[in-house]
Amino acid sequence: MNKHNPTSTNMNMLKVILAFTGMTLPILQAAAQQVDKSSPAGKGVYESAFNSKDGHVYVTSAGSRTAPGGALYKINPQNLSIVDSISLKENPPFGIAINNKTQIAYTTNTRTNSVSAIDLKSGKLLATITHGEEKSHTREVIVDEDNNLVYVSDVGDPSSIWVINGKTNTFSHLISDLGKTATGMTFAKSKDKLFVTIMGTNSIAVVDTKTRKIEKSFPSGGEAPINITSDGKRLFVTNQKSGTLTVLDTEGKLLKSIATGAGAIGIAYDPVKNRLYSANRQTGTTTVLDGKTYAVLADLETGSAPNHVRIDPKTGAAFVVNKTKGGRPVEGQAPVVDTNGDTITKIN
Repeated sequence: MNKHNPTSTNMNMLKVILAFTGMTLPILQAAAQQVDKSSPAGKGVYESAFNSKDGHVYVTSAGSRTAPGGALYKINPQNLSIVDSISLKENPPFGIAINNKTQIAYTTNTRTNSVSAIDLKSGKLLATITHGEEKSHTREVIVDEDNNLVYVSDVGDPSSIWVINGKTNTFSHLISDLGKTATGMTFAKSKDKLFVTIMGTNSIAVVDTKTRKIEKSFPSGGEAPINITSDGKRLFVTNQKSGTLTVLDTEGKLLKSIATGAGAIGIAYDPVKNRLYSANRQTGTTTVLDGKTYAVLADLETGSAPNHVRIDPKTGAAFVVNKTKGGRPVEGQAPVVDTNGDTITKIN
């Protein structure tokens, strides 16, 4: 007996549609990538993290010149409504990462040169962490959940990386002398090596987390590499000045360079659909690419200044944090209201 196979039937129907319309599969895929909705997400929003345990998106808000403050907002991923908030006024947050095992969020507080550890279950601030030096510029943060360690990029010349003990939420040690303007970080095959974007030399530094030294470095393939992520085998880098997304293997071989848009900054990889996302801050767009062919599937207007992208690891939905446009207030002029900024956008 022949069993009905809906997948096979759908593919046959798709082939008929393609033959009849003359469309190609990438065009249909691009049509499927679209903005679902956008919603306000706080003042001075910067980054987000997806909590796999409670299924919500957490967005950092550092406030603004006219509305100083700071908070961490818990957002419903379905309708993008703010369901809760944690006040962090003393140390306004910018970067964020979540340890899904311990349910502790870590935020980088650039203005106060510190890192906050927040219990997401209770909403309580557990610790405010510094590294004992007078100056620092905390930016990006990633978590090694297996070893309960937290890595924080400290931008400078030379730059460094803080290592925080996640069990005690205290500063452990410093990985120093990383070069001029170290920004983004990612793991690839294991947690023994960190791949770090070095903007000042347009390079990627491979840092051995055991020896605390740079093992080697190689060109990023673009100008001003700022953020980086990985699928375990490849490195995906946004290059802010050249407006490109570059793909490299973990040995440094350049596999592809794709123009995405001016001010390419946010980067995310979706293993569910094998998609890449580049948030392009100056063009107001988020570019969606095929993770296999690197073809551009869509170039979507997500907000005034797309800054950061996070993926729901179960559904593959992408969440883009959009900064607001603006400048310093001008005496005698009404402030500019940007309705497309300080938002979070969901892409399906």
